[in-house]
Amino acid sequence: MKKIIVIGSLNMDLITQTEKLPIMGETISGLTFKTGCGGKGGNQAYAAAKLGGNVTMFGCIGQDLFGQELYHNLENQGVDCSKIRICEGMESGTATITVCNGDNSIIIIPGANGEVSIEYIEKNLNYIKEADFIILQLEIPIETVKYIITFAAKKGIPVMLNPAPAKSLPDEILCQAKYVIVNETECEFYTKTSVKTIEDAKKGLLQLLGKGIENGIVTLGSQGVVYNCGKEIFHEPARKVKAIDSTAAGDTFTAAVVISLLEGNDMKEAVNFATKASSIVVSRIGAQTSIPSRDEVDTIS
Repeated sequence: MKKIIVIGSLNMDLITQTEKLPIMGETISGLTFKTGCGGKGGNQAYAAAKLGGNVTMFGCIGQDLFGQELYHNLENQGVDCSKIRICEGMESGTATITVCNGDNSIIIIPGANGEVSIEYIEKNLNYIKEADFIILQLEIPIETVKYIITFAAKKGIPVMLNPAPAKSLPDEILCQAKYVIVNETECEFYTKTSVKTIEDAKKGLLQLLGKGIENGIVTLGSQGVVYNCGKEIFHEPARKVKAIDSTAAGDTFTAAVVISLLEGNDMKEAVNFATKASSIVVSRIGAQTSIPSRDEVDTIS
């Protein structure tokens, strides 16, 4: 089975659901609170494995209870966690998530994620070079991301880069990633173009392609997805579902695109598959707990 390597963040999510957001200095009563395993890297690895992929996770956790839970949660889903580094004397990363009316706001404390260093990657290059696909995000040190993208390009390994949260990346690095997937906010960050509508997204995508990116995808939530196949630009409508919590929807979408591409499908088929998978996620509460199985996605017509 083809090998997917996810290099990225591992966070414990602290999730509060509320009917309204407090203003500064205000105290309100919320609805529910729970914890859940997350982090963009962890979510993408979990989703790729649950959708049928052969996945190895690279990342760092602390010597704490959160770290143990993050490790075993991925392991129990079939992710190879043998390369995860346990950082002595450090705390695992956390994400404080507030869910309100189907949308969310997030505060991230990196913790051990900051230890995903170039040195750590260099020690594992013999393994990484055997990957059939690498998935990356930006919740780990940016210099490490640049190093991995450059290494993968030299080795001819396709990279799916989800540059989130958006941080400055030179065009010469962006264009080395074979696939770049952004949401409206991230597209605006990298193109300086306001993205509110489908037409805006098409213009933004053209700008991304103008930077030398071969394959671009812009996700638009309830408005669907804009992407390219070669020089042609397409729009995939979103499935109509009742959105409860968008946490991990983008990460599941990213993983699903990779799974479909590795199965030999074209971008149109991959985006359609990923749209189905992410539509299930938004109808549930939580990050990894909301990610569907392959059977669940395949039952959607």
